Amino acid sequence: MLKREIPVHSHSGNFRKTNSSNKKYLAEDFSHRCAYCDDRDSLAGGYKSYHVEHFAPKEKFPDLKFTYENLLYSCPFCNCSKNDDWIGSTADENVKGDCGYVSPCDTDYQKHLDRNIQTGEIVPQTPLGQYMYDHLNLNLMRHSLIYMVEALQEKRDILQEIIENERSQGKDVTKKERLLLAIDKEFFGYYVKLQKELST
Repeated sequence: MLKREIPVHSHSGNFRKTNSSNKKYLAEDFSHRCAYCDDRDSLAGGYKSYHVEHFAPKEKFPDLKFTYENLLYSCPFCNCSKNDDWIGSTADENVKGDCGYVSPCDTDYQKHLDRNIQTGEIVPQTPLGQYMYDHLNLNLMRHSLIYMVEALQEKRDILQEIIENERSQGKDVTKKERLLLAIDKEFFGYYVKLQKELST
């Protein structure tokens, strides 16, 4: 699955009247991850670089500018790629045939986009998923790198805890320490690539 969890809006209506005041609540609701690509903000430029995205564009539907259910926490790449693209003539008409956007807060979002856990690449699963993939530029290498860095970081943390526990029990942890060094080497390689990607 592309997303670790489907986000849920904690508020409704015109909860706050500025994007900056809505943003801190959206960051929590979306677990500090981009609604579309699932990149964690701490690995992708930080909270300050993330945007408040209007699912139904505010340029076309200004009455929804501060409607909380229409707001998403988004990385700048997905937000700027989608911009004010909208397939329908009303705010509720987000999909027509194989074109448009499924809300990332809808469980159906997972049916259209998936993740290759070996490479970190985002993979479209349906023609509608292909539309979103193309229009959100989900093919960017940064999405794969961020996923791989986070996955390695999680594996490293688990292995480090196991090593510490076994060492405290007097067990031989030589093999596990070699594995930890291999993970560190791979992690460093991905991290260097990610830093290059983030600086371009």
